[in-house]
Amino acid sequence: MEQYTRMKQEDIPFEKLEKVGINRDFVNHMEPNELKDFLNGFRSEKLYTVNARIDSQEYKIPAKIRLQQQDDGSVNVRIHPIQRLFVPDEYMGHKFTKQEKTALLNDRNLGKTIELTGRDGRKDNYYLAVDSKTNELISLRTRHIQVPDRIKGVSLSEEQKQKLAAGKKVTLDGMTGRNGKKFGATLQIDAANRNINFSGFKQEKEKDLEQKQDKAKGAKQKIG
Repeated sequence: MEQYTRMKQEDIPFEKLEKVGINRDFVNHMEPNELKDFLNGFRSEKLYTVNARIDSQEYKIPAKIRLQQQDDGSVNVRIHPIQRLFVPDEYMGHKFTKQEKTALLNDRNLGKTIELTGRDGRKDNYYLAVDSKTNELISLRTRHIQVPDRIKGVSLSEEQKQKLAAGKKVTLDGMTGRNGKKFGATLQIDAANRNINFSGFKQEKEKDLEQKQDKAKGAKQKIG
């Protein structure tokens, strides 16, 4: 069943893309989820080489691309080149504290949700992160992320789900990778990629995992 998207593939302005140096067959190399996000107006996952004119000189630069639907229904292309990492004093109506700036510059993730004012003038709760490829500051409404009950075969506690939903880091052990091996990692919602990011991977031995599970069971028995 075809999934609904804000724009259709036939709406893509291929002529405009070809003018900036992107061949029209680029959509054939996109994964289904990547294409769906692109047709919903999100930045492309990959960087593309585009033509740019800077100080009367022609250059080829890496950039992400995004579709933007106009009020009259037409579709334009927005170019997002790599830029210098910079966090402004104010963003979408929110004035950053020194601690918040430090988090964005060092961790590339605010680590919490904040209230921002959208282009429509409405206030909403957002996640905030820095795009690792372009250094852009990216905001994402919290309602666009649904924290699952299970991740890689491991059930999340209510506390873990609440921490993730609040933009905080959560350490999860005993997850199963594609190779069938167990691993642990630190999880956090990433606004730039619109997903849950995994970092700090550590491979787990079956014996170590069994010991952790035994300790957890023992702790529950003591509490009971």
